[in-house]
Formats: sequence, structure tokens, C-alpha cells
Amino acid sequence: MSNSQNRKSAAVPQSRVSRLARMGSLAGRIAGNVVLEGGRHLVQGKKPVISDLLLTPKNLHQVADKLSTMRGAAMKMGQLLSMDSGSLLPDELSSILERLRSDAVTMPMSQLVMVLERHWGEDWNERFSRFSFEPLAAASIGQVHEATCTQGRHLAIKVQYPGVRQSIDSDIDNVYSLLRMTGLIPKTLDLQPILDEARQQLKQEADYLAEGAHLDAYRQHLQSFKRNADLIVPTFHADLSTTEILTMDYVAGDSLDVLRSMSAEKRTDIMSLIFSLFFAELFDFKCVQTDPNLANYLYQADKHKLVLLDFGAVRVFNPDFVQKYRNAMCATVKQDRQSLDTALHELGFFQNGMKVANREVVSDIFMMAAEPLRYNGDYAFGQSDLAKRIQARGLSVSGDPDAWHTPPPDVLFLHRKMAGLYLMAARLNASVNVHALFAHYLNNQQE
Repeated sequence: MSNSQNRKSAAVPQSRVSRLARMGSLAGRIAGNVVLEGGRHLVQGKKPVISDLLLTPKNLHQVADKLSTMRGAAMKMGQLLSMDSGSLLPDELSSILERLRSDAVTMPMSQLVMVLERHWGEDWNERFSRFSFEPLAAASIGQVHEATCTQGRHLAIKVQYPGVRQSIDSDIDNVYSLLRMTGLIPKTLDLQPILDEARQQLKQEADYLAEGAHLDAYRQHLQSFKRNADLIVPTFHADLSTTEILTMDYVAGDSLDVLRSMSAEKRTDIMSLIFSLFFAELFDFKCVQTDPNLANYLYQADKHKLVLLDFGAVRVFNPDFVQKYRNAMCATVKQDRQSLDTALHELGFFQNGMKVANREVVSDIFMMAAEPLRYNGDYAFGQSDLAKRIQARGLSVSGDPDAWHTPPPDVLFLHRKMAGLYLMAARLNASVNVHALFAHYLNNQQE
């Protein structure tokens, strides 16, 4: 979620018709821009190229601005695409989708009050001795407010934007159609599996009672985690929560970015904690918070503790899948190509008769991604060019429309989380002995 500084406010379009109209007006403006830009090219004696006319800064900024004001699935889809397919999309589109990860527009107070009255009644304010109408943070699905209830509990209240839950399917279809129509997504790129998963994830994230249940269940899992004392998870308050309002304890803390100015020891320790937690989530809890957004964590410098904030994107994994994925990870650590090929096939890769050359690319990328797990010592994420090498290997066959095979959904979400952790470690310039953290699961492969 973004912070409250310099944040814009705009009413959220609630009905499907109004949201579709927003997309239609955007398409019209882009078409008008294409005509004007094409005329300018002709006057200059140049032959217009449609891709050049579409991928102008003006068009790209209008797409980003519209998605950020619509919020909901429209904005979330942009965020998902930027994370899951950034290496396959045009650089221009990737850059504007990247902007959506931290760019959110809040709803005006009148619309906020309308939502609160619908869920808590017209006398909702009698429950609180203080309620701040200025949001602490805003994201694609909702915004967070600070409050104190009459019983004295200091609370963080996440309020969902109106119409988000009802517009998920239509939003995704409309945005995908727009991006296809404008040429911002290559016609040869099949994003349907990502879109299907986006629908399911968004519907889960838009159910705040389900998120509250995940929060309580996660806290139970953490009781067996060896570094549980270094973590803080807010308490869920069911009595003040609904499907569109999530109420938790307010927990103070700083952005993880503050670690960038702290000692290497502190940076390494916090990232080691985050990697340890991920391995425990996958192999012990079989329940992973799959959103690697930096804003889903806070850091308490005085106590050197990590605060975990968002549990909307929790995914529960089947034990059989976890064992198969561990087999694949262990094969990469041991650099056993034959075992890796077998493990990937068991996970659901290579089901569509993928070309031998492209199978090798998938195997290569999987092997490269496990480099930090193989490295016997502190892996310096800040100095690594691993992401560029993986991208280069993938792009070596990107011109072939048959080259790309979307991995199984569970794998897709795990890779998104792992890639996010790598990027986080690089941003914090942390060096982590990932191999040592993974060693327990490597040595207990057949549990």
C-alpha cells in the first residue's frame, strides 16, 4: 500500500456500466491520439507505424492513470501483469504497469462514509472515540484508516472500494480487451492462464472475512516457527469486520526501506528471517502469503522486529504438490538435470508437447533461479545480475509463439513470491546464506 503523502482522491466507479464506460472513453482517447500522431508523422513525410503511434508516452500515461482511478481488478490486473510477465511485455507497457504497484487514488470521504453506513449502520461513528478520515495507505482493492474504538482498542481498518467485488470478472475482461486492442499486449502472448488465476485471487482478496480467517490461521502456524518472537502479526477483530471491512490492531512501524541505511548485519538478519519464513510457509505450514509487495511488511527498529500486514493473497498448497516442488528444488541444488526434468514433468510442465529446445530453456531458468540456494555462503543479492541472466535466457526463444508455456497455477504463485523476495533482498542490498536456510529441507527431502 502507498503512503498518504501527495495522494489524489477520486470517486470509484461502482457499476459495471460506469466502469465499462471508463474503459470505452479511454479507448476513444487513445484512438484519437493515434489519429493525431499519425497526421503529425504524415506532415513530416514519415510513414506511420501503428505500434509507434500506440506506444506513445501520452497513451501509456493515460492507460496507467485510468487503471489507478478505477482501482479494483483493473488496477490489480496491471500489477499482476507487471510482476508475472514483465519480461515478455513491451518495455513501455511494463514501465506503466510497474507504476501501478505503488500508485493508488483514494476515494472521497462521502463515498467512504457511504460504505461504512452500509456495513455498520448510520450510527457507526458511535462505536469509535476517534476515526481518522485521512487514509494511512491505499492500494488496488481498499484503503486503510486509523481509529480508536470506545473500548480503547487502537485499530487499523481496511475499507474496500465500493463495487470492487462485483466488477472483478468484467474489469479483467475489459482491461484485457483494451490492452489487446491497443497492441500493448502482443497477439502471440497467451495470458489467459494468468487472467484466470487473477480472477480467483482477486475474489479471494476481496473477501475480508476470509482474510481475517487466514490471519488467525497464520498466527497459529507461526507458533511452531523458530523465530516467531521476531515477528508481529496484528490481531483480527471479527466483531468490527465484514466482507468489505477488515479491522485489525494498529501496529506501528517503518517501511523496510529504512533498512537500506542501516548496518549490513541488520539487513542480512531481516532478509534471513523473511527467507526462513518463506521456507516454513511452503514446507511446514503449506500455506504461503504469495504477495511479495514490500509494503506488506513493516520494521520496528527499536525492537528489531518484522511486522506482517497483508493476508489477502494467502494460498494453501496440497502436500503432494509441496513434495513435488521440493523434489524440483533439491534437484536444482544438486544440479541433477535428469531429476529436475522428472520433477518438472510431475509438477505439470511440458504437458502440451513442448519443443525439446524450449524444455531446455525452462530447465535452464529453473536451475538459474536456484543459484542462491546452491551458493555455499552469503549470496550478495545487491551485486547479482541473476534477474538479467534469467530474462536473457527466456528472451532467447521469446520470438517463437509456441515457446512459452505458462506453469501450473501453484507454481506461478510460488515463483511470483520467490522473485519478489529476490528483488526485495536486492533492494535492501542484503547478503543472505539461503543455502544454509534451505539445508534442513534438502536433508529431509522424503518427509
